[in-house]
Amino acid sequence: MGKHKGGVGCTVSALELAYAATRRTIHGRPRRVAILDLDPQGNATDVLEPKQRRIGIKDVLAPPDPATARPLALRDVLIPTAWDNVLLAPADRHLANRETDLTPHGIATLRRARLSGEIADMVDDVVIDLPRDIGRLAATGLLGMEHLFICAQASIWGAQGAEEMRYTVRRISEKGNPELAIAGIVVAAYDDARDSRRVLESMKSRFGNLLLDPPVPRKVRVREAVESYHTPCREFGGRDLEEVADVYQKFYDSLLAQDGSAR
Repeated sequence: MGKHKGGVGCTVSALELAYAATRRTIHGRPRRVAILDLDPQGNATDVLEPKQRRIGIKDVLAPPDPATARPLALRDVLIPTAWDNVLLAPADRHLANRETDLTPHGIATLRRARLSGEIADMVDDVVIDLPRDIGRLAATGLLGMEHLFICAQASIWGAQGAEEMRYTVRRISEKGNPELAIAGIVVAAYDDARDSRRVLESMKSRFGNLLLDPPVPRKVRVREAVESYHTPCREFGGRDLEEVADVYQKFYDSLLAQDGSAR
């Protein structure tokens, strides 16, 4: 599973989808999730509070020590977090350097890991939080995923960003990852104002069934729960946050059913 970062609330979307996965079971146990934080800002890393940050996703994309000329394996950088059943490949400020350092071989790292099933014994789902800019780091993530959630606001710029990502997905699919498909466009932080409703109707006409329903409502306490207290919306509590969590649960469950792995 992948999730594209493209507007307000996107890291929240990645985290809430991951949390929704852990609320479902497989073989009689909770599903286990790996989050790969490809955003140099490292917001998902901050929220998840990994037990250490000495190594991370940057060391998978390029050698931590140039003298060794050997990157780490993805399974070697998955770190336990404060969230149950969630492992993390952390990001830090040095990840931004990989944007220029990445070779074609490095860009295909996550695709090779997925095709080889490198971490299939460790986790059941993988969520990739992509950077906002569509550059080499984003291409690395897109080559490594099968299902992409595009996150956007109900705004003219949000709709344009979603269209740009749809075009990028088409190119990536044609050039190097034919398994890549858009799982849906998540309209996040939706305020139901008149202009938002107008743009939402326009997005429905443009994107059809790709636009997921319902939009995720804007709730002021989401930022408090996730950013300040590093807690999933449902666990933080309150009817308003349960409403947000229910929407993400619906999106995840729908994808799980389509993927044929719900049990």
